[in-house]
Amino acid sequence: MSGRSLRWMDTPARQPGGPRSSEPQPGRPYDRSSDALILATTLDLLAERAYERVTLDDVATRTGKAKTTLYRRWPTKDALVLAAIRSIGRPPEIDLLPDRGSLRSDLLAVIDSPWLGGADRRSSIFAGLMVAARSSGSLADVIRAEVTEPYVEIYRRLLERAIDQGRVPRETTERVAVLAEVIPAMSTHRLGAGSEPLRRDFFVSVLDDVVLAALRGSGGSL
Repeated sequence: MSGRSLRWMDTPARQPGGPRSSEPQPGRPYDRSSDALILATTLDLLAERAYERVTLDDVATRTGKAKTTLYRRWPTKDALVLAAIRSIGRPPEIDLLPDRGSLRSDLLAVIDSPWLGGADRRSSIFAGLMVAARSSGSLADVIRAEVTEPYVEIYRRLLERAIDQGRVPRETTERVAVLAEVIPAMSTHRLGAGSEPLRRDFFVSVLDDVVLAALRGSGGSL
């Protein structure tokens, strides 16, 4: 008989009721069916109150879920908020540009998008987040990737389309990259400077008095 077989025979079998293996046993699988509710509730709370006043306990109370369930899935508030932001996806206009017949109408359609409940609610959600992002690189990165950069792309594509359609003179092409960043940049700056949300009037003012004003001197149909 080979040495390998002998070693197998020398290994005692564990008797019923004997000591169990010291290896950790797998825990109960986490039920992800409530994730959507928890993440949506997190966004609701962010729209209602300042970021620093939102807690995992608040989310647990409103959703009726055990705090241990939340802490098991998201050990910190930052982790939960990051997941909530990622869950919303990018603005829908990134996939289907509005086409309302004029550049101003198209840009207004982006501002008035029902995404996240409209301009006022979006602003309320991100008001506290932008302040918190000043001390959280991961939060700043997610907001930039999921919100700011998609909006810049949407505005850029709308401006480029207006040029292609002859609504805006072609010589303004070199200014498109800068103009596309105006609304997102000014919004980010204002929100980061204080926790007060911006209202729709602010976005319309930036659109009319900055973006379109910069194009009016070039002629065209805005």
